[in-house]
Amino acid sequence: MPKKKPGPPGRITTEFGTIVIEDTTARGEPVRLYRHNGAFSSGTFLSEEKKYDILFDYPKRYETAFAFMDIRSVLMIGGAAYQYPKYYISHHEGSMDVVEIDPAAEEIARKWFFLDDLYEDYDLNNTGRLNCITMDAREYLAKTEKKYDAVFNDAFSGALPVVKMATREAVTDIKRHLNDGGIYMSNVLGRVFGPGSEFLKSVVATARSVFRYVHIQQCTPEGKRGDEKTNYMLVATDRDIELSDRIPYHISRFDAILTDQAIERREELKKYTP
Repeated sequence: MPKKKPGPPGRITTEFGTIVIEDTTARGEPVRLYRHNGAFSSGTFLSEEKKYDILFDYPKRYETAFAFMDIRSVLMIGGAAYQYPKYYISHHEGSMDVVEIDPAAEEIARKWFFLDDLYEDYDLNNTGRLNCITMDAREYLAKTEKKYDAVFNDAFSGALPVVKMATREAVTDIKRHLNDGGIYMSNVLGRVFGPGSEFLKSVVATARSVFRYVHIQQCTPEGKRGDEKTNYMLVATDRDIELSDRIPYHISRFDAILTDQAIERREELKKYTP
């Protein structure tokens, strides 16, 4: 008999916000959703045969990296309900370190999103293929000398990306932790062009100041215009790669480079804004 996952607790408050866990149906199947500060950020199918599959569209884009290199080690920034880490461990042979700032996330993923099943099914306590690290990602990058074939960034606070992970200093540090020819991919919410595209343009311009090649993919299956506000995947590397489904973009000298100093100045100004 397959083990039945206990029902969700509903609402959980942590030092990093409010997490709501709810059971519903999606794509005609029973699923469990993980909502952080009002935004859906992760989830899982509830059936035994699909509990390690990817529910949302955007994490599927991380699989793009495997077309260009043999990836044996991954750093995942942002764990939430461990949707993609479960898929990676169950579908690939390499190892993964997951850095998640909220200490409640791993416990929630273990209890209600099959992370404990993953540990048992793949003997992870003995193999060490999955390492869950509770720490601020910038702090982890500063402390470790470990290198990876790929770094996947999915750091969000509710519907807002963690901007300090998109600055030139952060991206430079991420590149320092990549093996030669390694690939950095980051989930970004925004628009590639048109009104409201300034943030994504700055993310791209910042990555281009560090990496030789930067591409953008739309994460949702419908449309590829680039003016929709939706999830986009930034793909950055020094490896010469071609993506057939990339969205063309244009960087101008007016697109701001994100820096730690600029972000700190902006946060400081907020304190004095009525």
